[in-house]
Amino acid sequence: MSKLVFFGSSDLSVAVLEELEQLGMLPAAIVTQPDRPQGRRAELIATPVKDWALTRKIRVVDYQAEDADRFYRDLAGLEADVFLTAAYGEYLPKKVLDLPKQGSLNIHPSLLPKYRGASPVQTAIIEGETLSGVSLMLMNEKMDSGPILAQREVIIPANISSGEMMEIMSDESRYLLRTALPQYLAGELPARAQDESQATYSRTFTREDGRVDFSKSALEIHNLIRGLTPWPGAFSYLNGRRVKLHSSVLTDVRSDCEQLPPGSVFCRDERFFIVCGEGVLELLEIQFASKAQISCASCAHNYRDGYRFNSSPENED
Repeated sequence: MSKLVFFGSSDLSVAVLEELEQLGMLPAAIVTQPDRPQGRRAELIATPVKDWALTRKIRVVDYQAEDADRFYRDLAGLEADVFLTAAYGEYLPKKVLDLPKQGSLNIHPSLLPKYRGASPVQTAIIEGETLSGVSLMLMNEKMDSGPILAQREVIIPANISSGEMMEIMSDESRYLLRTALPQYLAGELPARAQDESQATYSRTFTREDGRVDFSKSALEIHNLIRGLTPWPGAFSYLNGRRVKLHSSVLTDVRSDCEQLPPGSVFCRDERFFIVCGEGVLELLEIQFASKAQISCASCAHNYRDGYRFNSSPENED
């Protein structure tokens, strides 16, 4: 049985760990990001991966950023056969990747070489992709550029959010691992180089990326809303109040007043519509600052024609 060390920090990482457990391949150690302050009280919160490891009494290594030399020595001392990473969130230098006898592997939620980087699922949705997938690859020192061992295609539904899509990707990652990892460890899974000419990249999003510009098309805005849900969230301003836009759908409904400027609201039969630079978007769920998330059907009666969303409170007419 190969000795495996796992690297991960997110819920997707936990899904992969659960599959390893079912395969009878519990890691000798689990590497994750350190506890970080969260919430108003800045309480230190462990990653879900660390919690998973501690309940099974598996050794946790969470100090890469704090002590790189100790990190390397401790990993070398494990004498692992293979490293497996899934949503770890930290860069691993070549000398670390070269430690295991059978190489370092990564599960990435995209069809590489497309959407390398930190936010492949969010970026694919924002770009309007209808097809994505998961890839198992050999790692090298360049981000997400190593040879591909196996891939599995996944359809992106039209109205799915990135959070919902990540749940699907977690399940697909488990399935890919179940079929491909034993083959790789047995030396039965050949690798193929990525086509560098087809490489695209994704980046880490910030809160500011969620600011909606309603002069864009309804399709672009719809994809932005679902791509940034739940994090960092799309938002706009209505009567000077910040509004988080949780979900939307494209519609064939058109305003009676075609001259209305982008961002204008009109409501019909308890449905909440916004005029965009091209087309009309129907909002389904919104949330005002410091308030609970609500359905637009429950509040549409409060907004007469002429209300308008703006990208900042200073732009209110």
